[in-house]
Amino acid sequence: MTDEERPGSLRSHRTGRTGARGRVARFAARPDAVPLLAGLLLLLVGGQVALIHTVPSWANDEPAHLGYVAALAAGDLPTIESDIVDDPDRFPRTAEELRGRDEEHGDIWTANHPPLFHLAMVPVWWALSDVNQSGMVITMRLANTLGFAVWLVLVGALARQLVPGRPAVAALAVLVAAAPTLVLRSAFLQNDGWASASAVLLLLVSVRMLREEVTPQRVAAAVVAGTVAAGTRAQGVLVVALCAVFLLVVLARRSGGTAAGWRRALVVAGAVGGVPAAAFGWFFVRNRVLYGDFTAQDALLEKFERAPVATWGQLDQVRGLEQPLTGAALLVVVGVVLVPAALVRSVRRHGVRLDAVWILLTLHAVLTLYSIVTFVLAGGGFHDRYVMQAVPLLATVVAVGMLEVARWGAPPPSASASAERRDWWVASAWAAVLLVWLGATMAWLEHRHVFSRQEFSPVDGPVPDLLVVLAVAVGAAAVAVMVIRARNVAVGGPAPVRRPPPPRHPHPLPQRRAHRSGSRPVPAPRSVDDDALGRLVGGQLVVVDVEEEPHDHRGGQHHQ
Repeated sequence: MTDEERPGSLRSHRTGRTGARGRVARFAARPDAVPLLAGLLLLLVGGQVALIHTVPSWANDEPAHLGYVAALAAGDLPTIESDIVDDPDRFPRTAEELRGRDEEHGDIWTANHPPLFHLAMVPVWWALSDVNQSGMVITMRLANTLGFAVWLVLVGALARQLVPGRPAVAALAVLVAAAPTLVLRSAFLQNDGWASASAVLLLLVSVRMLREEVTPQRVAAAVVAGTVAAGTRAQGVLVVALCAVFLLVVLARRSGGTAAGWRRALVVAGAVGGVPAAAFGWFFVRNRVLYGDFTAQDALLEKFERAPVATWGQLDQVRGLEQPLTGAALLVVVGVVLVPAALVRSVRRHGVRLDAVWILLTLHAVLTLYSIVTFVLAGGGFHDRYVMQAVPLLATVVAVGMLEVARWGAPPPSASASAERRDWWVASAWAAVLLVWLGATMAWLEHRHVFSRQEFSPVDGPVPDLLVVLAVAVGAAAVAVMVIRARNVAVGGPAPVRRPPPPRHPHPLPQRRAHRSGSRPVPAPRSVDDDALGRLVGGQLVVVDVEEEPHDHRGGQHHQ
């Protein structure tokens, strides 16, 4: 029985219906219902743009990515100085576009990234390069779109791990993550979709091992995800390194610091970090030898003669900054206004308690944003797809801030069905706003970057328009699911307890260690207080001073 089907949570007469209405109710009760619909929505909208945008798109680095695939298909591993087109006569329709507007843009400047995604596209090149060049590029575009959709579903799964006591947060977080400019970027031949999906999958599996138990299946999933992440984009190396270090430290401490526990932690962390390093470490060493650093950042900035941003007045000259800020203006305002209010409320109510999972994701987000800022200040362009691997944390925090409006006035007790019901109603309203914003912004972006700049599309006819109609229907279905969840929460009963399964520790933390520091060991809370930001401590024993433990005496119940 799922948490949503427990007595006192959902009305049994609704979930027990048979037929079409029963199937709808059962689907709406799934914790991943909204993420699945959001992924489908992104797939439809991204697919529509992929079909109508002219081939290739210089603004989205498509010629360089296509040249990377062509070089690999010919048996060569290119450098950032390799020519995109080695035989223009073979490409009568696209050779002129692929040559580039100058000598530097006629090279494969994306060759600083490891080749895994481009290797996966080589069979598409072999099958279609001599048959249908536009169809070949569109097929590769759709492969990236699918990666974006998988990434969005995984954002919802990781958000549920971060705030398991508030299911509306995860549902809203995926719609926050579906920012208009990211949806637009999903439509082009790039490696960001699968690079981000694999990185978020690695974070998700690592979180489950940190909070629950380590199993061979989870270790294998983490190894595969980390290898794909590190083999697709340079950013994946950061995720792999952080996850390996956190698994080593947390698993070793979980065992009480015994020799056997350290060995087990070393095996897990060594597999998660070592296999990706063995598979693709050579590529970054090659970058260091060829360009002087592991990512070739300085070599690319020099190649394109980019000047550093020296003053605040030069920020308006940063390439690519205007469009993401315009598309995400609503989210920026929410993040600035509502998120601090939610954070202050949580700290006042619960204090600050450290959790390895939140520390891992926060450190990863900080390092990711730091690398982007330093790149932009050095003269590089800004692309919001660079932030995708940190989006699960950012979207979750913004979603919590959006739901903070449900706590204004005289809010119901946080651990109650009334609070969950109000969460779902507020999430439904925000979802409608976000989807309208997405639709309007996408219409503006398509007019600005597609229809006003090209006389014809690679794919004409009713298919692109049909995809838009289906996307509108899917967006409406996502809002309807939230409304159903709000209506089906039973008012008056306690909120259902949602918690990850407890870890199976072969070596629990010795009691004497905790008493030596003047504190007592407190097990992970049996229920998760659903409005806390960053105090979730599932799957670990936490040492807290008794005097610092927050209490709530309503109804004689102690809330952790």
